[in-house]
Amino acid sequence: MKLSTRYLLNTLGGAYLVAATAIGALLWLLHMLENLEQGLSGSADLLLAGLSALRQLPEGLIDLLPVITVLATAAAMGSLQARNELTILRVSGLSIWRLTGLALIPGLVVSLLALSALQWVTPEIRQSPERLLGASLGESGLWHPSHGLWIRSGNEFLNVQELRLGRIPTGINLYQFAEDGQLQRQIRAGDALVRPDGRWLLEDVRIRDFNASPEAYFERLDSLSWDSFLTARQLELLLLPPASLALSDLWQYVGGLKQRGQDVAEFEMVLWKRLALPLTCLVMVLAAMATAAVPLKSRAVSVRLVGALVLGLGFQMLTELATYLGLLLNWPVMVVALAPPFFLAGLAWWLLARAR
Repeated sequence: MKLSTRYLLNTLGGAYLVAATAIGALLWLLHMLENLEQGLSGSADLLLAGLSALRQLPEGLIDLLPVITVLATAAAMGSLQARNELTILRVSGLSIWRLTGLALIPGLVVSLLALSALQWVTPEIRQSPERLLGASLGESGLWHPSHGLWIRSGNEFLNVQELRLGRIPTGINLYQFAEDGQLQRQIRAGDALVRPDGRWLLEDVRIRDFNASPEAYFERLDSLSWDSFLTARQLELLLLPPASLALSDLWQYVGGLKQRGQDVAEFEMVLWKRLALPLTCLVMVLAAMATAAVPLKSRAVSVRLVGALVLGLGFQMLTELATYLGLLLNWPVMVVALAPPFFLAGLAWWLLARAR
């Protein structure tokens, strides 16, 4: 590896580290302030609030990875240009296309690391059903690794053995008791699909009615709709949000919803935005290099940093706006997820071609 190439990559690596540290510190502070608004009773709660904010950092940094990418690339190129090193590199034979190719390497590496983290790291950081062992359930809920989740409401007891893919209750047993404590009905189901209105669509259902005649004692159904007694807060804690699922689990979950004919737009949008992360980061590098290739009368690095920050945040807002409009107007998910980065890539490529 040439000395100039090694120097450029080291400069870019340092810029990525500084940008990620700065944005990470800001994110941690915002999460910490959000946790402090809930009230603290002592130093132990303050420590727990800090740890909770720290657990939210990886996913937040991944969501803002395009901003980090464009900010780091612009900072590195701006500092090189301020010291006339970028001009020296170009005079030594490194064209703007060669410099752009080298700048794409760190962007590709960090985006692939982010995808790996989304598959194996962030799902583990997210709390599993033990989150239900809080004040939201009071004394009506219990979770045990061997026996699953137990929740009581009045004379009904719900047991869920596990949550497949983080969102599909599996191994369900529902026990309904009379006022005198006698078991009246037991409902078993292989798994359930939780609908947006809170209802559960139980599948592969077996019902035992202990008050019925011997002929009607046992009944087997393909599916059964059950009005769940879980509150909206309990249901929110029980089911992992789509963004916290591993990529493979999210892919399987979307496929399962499509097979059942359910609405998958929200989950599919999250999936494709995650899969498009490497493309988005590479486009951010192209955009930063396009701005670096345009000579400025003022060589102040701050000018390029502000421009890069505006570009990154603007692109992030544009992407979120396109996502909301796509979900509202039922636009094709892949088009909504991939159109913004392709548009920005075309614009950056045109600017680079003009600067050549």
